[in-house]
Amino acid sequence: MDQLTAFYGLKRLVLLRYREEYPYVLPDWKTFSSKDIAQLMDSIEESTRQRISEKWIYTHLKPAENTKLPRRDMLDILANYCRFDSWDAYVFSLQELQEPDPAGERKEVPRQKPERWWPIVLTILIVAGTGVFLWKAFYTGKETPQKQPIVTVKDYYTQEKIKDTTIQLFVKENGTLKPLEIDKIPAASLEKGTEIVVESPFYSEAKLEIEQKEKTILLKPDDYAMMLKAFIQADIKDWETRKAQLDNILSDNLEVLIHLQHGLGIEYMNKEEFAQKLTIPTAAIKRWQILSLEQDSLQRIVKIRVKQN
Repeated sequence: MDQLTAFYGLKRLVLLRYREEYPYVLPDWKTFSSKDIAQLMDSIEESTRQRISEKWIYTHLKPAENTKLPRRDMLDILANYCRFDSWDAYVFSLQELQEPDPAGERKEVPRQKPERWWPIVLTILIVAGTGVFLWKAFYTGKETPQKQPIVTVKDYYTQEKIKDTTIQLFVKENGTLKPLEIDKIPAASLEKGTEIVVESPFYSEAKLEIEQKEKTILLKPDDYAMMLKAFIQADIKDWETRKAQLDNILSDNLEVLIHLQHGLGIEYMNKEEFAQKLTIPTAAIKRWQILSLEQDSLQRIVKIRVKQN
């Protein structure tokens, strides 16, 4: 693989790795702010014990196009940040995915002469036969059922397993939706071409991926919804910067419906009131549960339903 092409892939992995700590950041270097760069520098230093300068990030990571490959030591730091041993290990992993092993190059292992080993082999067979006889004698009719392979549900970008209990998955069959339990989906129940439907405030698309005998459901996250979730649950220190980001993802016509505890009714907020509420990250707000989101054609959030817990 071309080294520069591999570097573009590594830049993408750095963004995904950074989003593990700051999930509300959009996966695009163009929108990466000076605050994000400072946080990325700290994250890299904490993870690798190595320091990357702000100028280096502006020179090599921020540009959409790179004309040359950065220094090897800097590539090693980024690869290590993305959980590879080195730049060479990262490139090797890409080559393994793209270049199958050539056929016909396997070396035969020399065979041992059986004459010297027959007493050992005979002893093993006797012991094994005795074990099988005793097992049948004590456990006849008590066969242990084999575990059926289960479909794994992962994030489309991070490839990490999702355990969100608020997500509802369905199989669409003949115009009807059949519910699936996210942690108990038998692999045999899903075949190629099966249509998966996801209902979640934070995921907008589901895709069934089949690789050999392994089946995975990939859920594509809604970036704006994830950002809003982070605003509600995180301790936001640099509020002025985050307020500008919040203004971009919320529609001017935003309607927020908050379902109060104990069936006391619903509280209504507009965009200004909702943004003002988030300026004070109280413990009560962190317990909010987003029930649903509606977005306009520009993906800005126009309606939110929240439940107090």
